[in-house]
Amino acid sequence: MQETYRADQVGSLLRPAALLDARDAWKAGKIDRDALRAAEDKAVLEVLKMQQDAGMPIFTDGEMRRDAWQTNFSEAVEGFEPTYPVREMTREDGTRVRLQMHTKAINGRLRQTRRLAQADAVFLKRHSPGPFKITMPSPAVIARNSYKAGVTDRAYPDIAELRNDIRGIVQGEMAALAADGAAYLQLDEGFTIYAEPDRMKATGIADPERALEEDIALENACYDAVRRPGLTLAMHLCRGSRASFARGHGGYDWLAEHLFSRLHVDRFLLEYDNSERVGGFEPLKHVPKGKVAVLGLVSSTHPALEKQDDLMRRIETASKFCPLEQLAISSQCGFQGSASRDGAHMNIDQQRRKLELIADTARKVWS
Repeated sequence: MQETYRADQVGSLLRPAALLDARDAWKAGKIDRDALRAAEDKAVLEVLKMQQDAGMPIFTDGEMRRDAWQTNFSEAVEGFEPTYPVREMTREDGTRVRLQMHTKAINGRLRQTRRLAQADAVFLKRHSPGPFKITMPSPAVIARNSYKAGVTDRAYPDIAELRNDIRGIVQGEMAALAADGAAYLQLDEGFTIYAEPDRMKATGIADPERALEEDIALENACYDAVRRPGLTLAMHLCRGSRASFARGHGGYDWLAEHLFSRLHVDRFLLEYDNSERVGGFEPLKHVPKGKVAVLGLVSSTHPALEKQDDLMRRIETASKFCPLEQLAISSQCGFQGSASRDGAHMNIDQQRRKLELIADTARKVWS
């Protein structure tokens, strides 16, 4: 039986300045890998204590060892372009900026050269104050976002073969992490693109239902390979948290109806800090018995601390569509999904108070 964690967090936590400086120095060749690893270890120990002091029941290393939430895949697998692309993008406020993106294009056959998250798991097994979770990018989002027409298709003329290679790597890593002692495995962003079918067709997805069916099958193959008593399996549906960019738009209505009963997970981590962007709680009626909807009510992109009474009222509203025993609370997204200096929206003390609020609200609602 899987543990029901009433307080949760998506995965990433704020990188301290010392770690950002160390990562920059390592990339510039000013320090060696051992020095960077020491800075990472120190940062992980600090966030573990922060989570313990806040009262969190499940622990993460904050993704301190990654350039971004998804880069543990491309760092451990050959077949990607050597550098991150830089793109000019528009923020939600209309300003234009140039940003380094952390999704490299696939330009050759994929070959895994080392474990994706072994260092994370080994360190957490030794130092975590309680059960720990490991996050990884969904195989669907890797196949989608790292595909570059005219480049990837030279190595993989058949995209089904590419998806199969990615599935094998993710599936193998999840099995290894479970053997390493991880209590909770989470795949991120596999279904972020899915909104209303008409909107998806406008972006070039001719048959949204078929695309969704293929992505569900791809993720289920990974979950099914590792399912066992005591191991929690989850997915996070992201709306974006970097520099005020939103990756997903619209409510969960269509996706919930087609996904919640078919994806083989125990928990759905859903962003719900902004009802104007994601809609109401009505889609929760599609959460099957035995599964948990984790309400991302606490913003990781705005520093102001939410009022606990407001959170409790929103949980009560959500319970009209999904029983209270099938609900939990978390942050809306990761607190810093990349090691870019534009990735933080608050300071570490504000983050700590948000984690404390999540844990305390969970105790008051479900105790």
